[in-house]
Amino acid sequence: MKQQDGFSLLEVMLSVVIAGIALLGLATAQLKSLQYATNSFNYTISLVQAQNTIERIWPHVCELQTTNPDLFKDVNFRSSLGPQTVDYSLTLPTEFSTEMAVTVSWHDERIKQTDPQALENQITLNASYPDLSAGCS
Repeated sequence: MKQQDGFSLLEVMLSVVIAGIALLGLATAQLKSLQYATNSFNYTISLVQAQNTIERIWPHVCELQTTNPDLFKDVNFRSSLGPQTVDYSLTLPTEFSTEMAVTVSWHDERIKQTDPQALENQITLNASYPDLSAGCS
């Protein structure tokens, strides 16, 4: 009977290859997890940006509906509503309405948006304002 004193070189090499493949799989999963965590962060920031835009319109609702509807088209007014960073872009309708969509989008190189209709890198909030055309008090 032959006495075995340890593992052969082939057994050790095979176990190193299997462990390496398993670790590469874990590293890939970790990388994807970090990518989606960053995208989730961008999603949250975009929600805050869109909500801030809606809130910045509220003090001007009476003016926009009654005395100065063209204020919504003013470049300075529109720039005061949007995100103040280059990482996010705001999309508003061309004219003020009591029901309108506010969209904030961001660019993320790591998550490719293959279908423009899939909306992976943007959020849209629907703003609803009361009708004050009869007058403000």
